[in-house]
Amino acid sequence: MSSLRFIQPQRLMFWHDRVPTGKWWTFIRQKINKTMTTLMMMQRDAPKTIFGRPVYQDEHHSDIVRLEAVMKYGGIYHDLDVVVVRPLGRLYCYQTTMGEELPNWLCNGFFMSVANATFLRLWYDSYHTFDPNHWNRHSVLMPGIIAKDHPGLVHVEKDTIHIPNWQDPGLRKLYNDGVFYNWTARNYAVHLWYRKHNVDYDPESIKRLNKTVGQIFRYIFYGQSDMF
Repeated sequence: MSSLRFIQPQRLMFWHDRVPTGKWWTFIRQKINKTMTTLMMMQRDAPKTIFGRPVYQDEHHSDIVRLEAVMKYGGIYHDLDVVVVRPLGRLYCYQTTMGEELPNWLCNGFFMSVANATFLRLWYDSYHTFDPNHWNRHSVLMPGIIAKDHPGLVHVEKDTIHIPNWQDPGLRKLYNDGVFYNWTARNYAVHLWYRKHNVDYDPESIKRLNKTVGQIFRYIFYGQSDMF
């Protein structure tokens, strides 16, 4: 819903190895049908290897697929727990944009780029040294290293996408009762770090959710951030 509202894509490419089911999938399909956005179901099996190196973890499968997708098609990638909260217009002038997670760590939970960007190619080529035992080396650390070595190839947003981050006090700013982060002042998007919180909400429970994520959920779902 946040993508439809603020990005207003011509094409929304949903990458999957299994087609989702259930009432919320039906709900969002109906929402998409009411817009000018074309939903494209992009079936892709999980890659078993990259440059001859084995890939085991689901997260690493996803890391590779998202990078290959944006290299080929260009556009905006974001995780399902990244909520866009305002238009991205100012960022469209850059060839590639990523957001900082920690100093010199660029998170691949959200990035946008033209197709075949040099930065993406260097990032993808770094997978020649991929080691499945290194959790975030190629998803977060390598883009940070490449950005430091080639600063002209990527625009880095310091605090508008992945801040608050997953460390304390970042999570407290998102999820603690009575604590409110001023996300309306600067954020293009808010990363919810679902893995660190792992609590599900629904349209009814968010109405009186007295925390930052409650404001964000209401803003996207109901068009207002106040509790009711």
